[in-house]
Amino acid sequence: MPTVRVNDINMYYERHGKGAPLVHVGGLAGDARAWSRQIQWLSQHFEVLCFDNRGTGRSDCPDQPYSTRLFGADTIGLMDALGIERAHFYGISMGGAIIQEAALAHPGRAISLTVNCSFAKLDRYGSRICENLIHVYRTQGAREAAKHMTLYCYTPPYFNSHQDEIDAKEKSLGDANRPEHAFLHSARACIEHDSRSRLGSLKIPTLVNCGDQDPWCSPACSEEIARLVPGAKLKLYPGSSHFFLNEHFDAAMPDILRFLQSVRG
Repeated sequence: MPTVRVNDINMYYERHGKGAPLVHVGGLAGDARAWSRQIQWLSQHFEVLCFDNRGTGRSDCPDQPYSTRLFGADTIGLMDALGIERAHFYGISMGGAIIQEAALAHPGRAISLTVNCSFAKLDRYGSRICENLIHVYRTQGAREAAKHMTLYCYTPPYFNSHQDEIDAKEKSLGDANRPEHAFLHSARACIEHDSRSRLGSLKIPTLVNCGDQDPWCSPACSEEIARLVPGAKLKLYPGSSHFFLNEHFDAAMPDILRFLQSVRG
């Protein structure tokens, strides 16, 4: 398994495909394996760097406070370690907050930003979801937390009609090799993230995507990012929830590709 020393941790990473570099940053829900279908699709067009954030999967999980700025520093540190000077930044949920911080700290390193189902600041409802998941994770464990998590990630019709997919997702989340403290620190980093006062400084082509029924990172959160980042484009996917990239895979991935190909590196 490829790992490299980044800041104070060993980070697990993978590289897929050929072409312009794209840094794929996952969220709270799991490690790089959580988005393998999307990563494989993107790797037909780009060299995709994906990795397990600190506190997740095969990367180190130190018991210390985490923040999206720290995760962003890890992302840039991994790029440095692998000799990647500039890349498209692509983030999902917490990963969307991480790429905001990476771009704010190092704007010259980002060719573009694709911010999926994310937030500049979680609203009260999204924060309460994180607080509830912290409680369930702490009192009942990862497997029960996974069963709660999927309810926030899929619309009821999709949840009801895709049992095998969602059962497999819950199993992967529930069986993740992740100490309790790592999830709790990561969830707290989501609650504490606030980039609203700083996003106006970004001069990077940005696409913001969201499911229009996302309860966790609401459409209003995505609308706020698009309003605060100069020139950002916004796309809402009807009838989909937090994991719109699964529910609207066939529409969302080509839309993202068109945006990425429109940006000159």
